[in-house]
Amino acid sequence: MKEQAREITGKNGQKYTMKSINAANAEQFLDFMYQVSDDTHFMSRYGDEVGKSENDIKEEGKRLQSLYDDSRQTMTSIFEGEKIIGNIAVRCVGKGRKTKHRCEIGLGVRKEYHGAGLGTHLMKYAIEFAKDAGYTCMELGVLEDNDKARGLYKKMGFVESGRLPGAFQLDDGTEIGEISMYKIL
Repeated sequence: MKEQAREITGKNGQKYTMKSINAANAEQFLDFMYQVSDDTHFMSRYGDEVGKSENDIKEEGKRLQSLYDDSRQTMTSIFEGEKIIGNIAVRCVGKGRKTKHRCEIGLGVRKEYHGAGLGTHLMKYAIEFAKDAGYTCMELGVLEDNDKARGLYKKMGFVESGRLPGAFQLDDGTEIGEISMYKIL
């Protein structure tokens, strides 16, 4: 979904730009995903699993453009200059009549910006976007040891709907459960 760029202010008073991203932002987005995936185990892949080749950039560009062109989905990022420092995706769970009322979200913020209120800005935006797009249920998954994210989601009105033990298996053999959460809009 095309969203006009707008200025937001972090808790520290710093000004940032929030806007929808598209194919032109593919390389920036992959850099962001590499960094956040490398900084923490909370993402669904490791940093070294994020492709950075010309073909990876091209494929990511197609995916981002598809989301940008879809009025019911978005990939929205917060920028500091030209660098993506936070991102939220709102994607439909299904396009059929039985599930078109449901969307899922994915949120990430660079580690050095944790605590700046960017996650809250992104979540508020995503909830309003989802309502405007006609969704009535928003869903997400969060690792059971990600206390900060769980706190944010609870603050935003999400409730737990289930747990999957051992959903993530880290390279060192550690297993971490995933909590499913939802919010009725």
